[in-house]
Amino acid sequence: MKILSRAKLNLFLDITGRDPSDGYHTIDSIFQEISLADEINIEQSDTDSVEFRGIEVSGEDTTIHKALRMFREEYGISEKYRIIVDKHIPLGAGLGGGSSNAAAVLTALAEMHGVPLEETLPIGERIGSDVPFFFSGGLCRVRGKGELIEPLAGRLDGLYFTVVYPDIHISTAWAYSLIDEYGEGLTDDEITKKKAIDIDFLRKIMYNKFQGKIFDKEEKLSALKEKLGLELRADISMMSGSGSSLFFVYKSERIRDEVFEIIKNKFNYRFFRCDPVYRIQR
Repeated sequence: MKILSRAKLNLFLDITGRDPSDGYHTIDSIFQEISLADEINIEQSDTDSVEFRGIEVSGEDTTIHKALRMFREEYGISEKYRIIVDKHIPLGAGLGGGSSNAAAVLTALAEMHGVPLEETLPIGERIGSDVPFFFSGGLCRVRGKGELIEPLAGRLDGLYFTVVYPDIHISTAWAYSLIDEYGEGLTDDEITKKKAIDIDFLRKIMYNKFQGKIFDKEEKLSALKEKLGLELRADISMMSGSGSSLFFVYKSERIRDEVFEIIKNKFNYRFFRCDPVYRIQR
């Protein structure tokens, strides 16, 4: 079985608190699924194996290993699987690649074994806080420790992305260690009612609690965002998640594509041309 495992962008991200019982932070965020994706092939085999292509990934404790192991423990399956991942989503980039991989594998295994997908949601929650979002995808408001998912009816209206990965790995745990104060989250609930989200509305709500904190520590990343902002001619831009990927938003697909063709060969970074993705609800 072949399945796409797509990335996400955080259009809004605030840290609203920390649970003293387990140390995990709570968030209020707007997640947008995008077309940048890993390609995963799962097939039965004599032994379990996970192979990553395109990016070197070491060890046997990746989110995919965890998803396979935890699904097997939960449902007592004996089948073995060979999983090949053509990896396009960078690691440590704030794009949710590992979480997306886990959700994709759980989705595939659930289908193969006739398990209702909703039954696997608790497994996803135990693997990582971003995993639950990737079971639904699209545009969602995500709160709590990532388990509170509210699909939004709105759609980004004629907006297009260029995502830049500057080859700077940011540890999520380190990023959270920089947070010393908490916000109130998204106070404007218009996002939950709005059907068409244009560039002006997005400009009004876009925010990332991590960005200023990380830019203070990673001045190279801050300087790069400023430099690329001039070169890429985007309408707005921001860091995604805990970084280090930067995304640039355009209201003109033509301008995005023209600039992309010029810029991709000018800088020694990874550039991705991406669009919002919305799934057909079953």
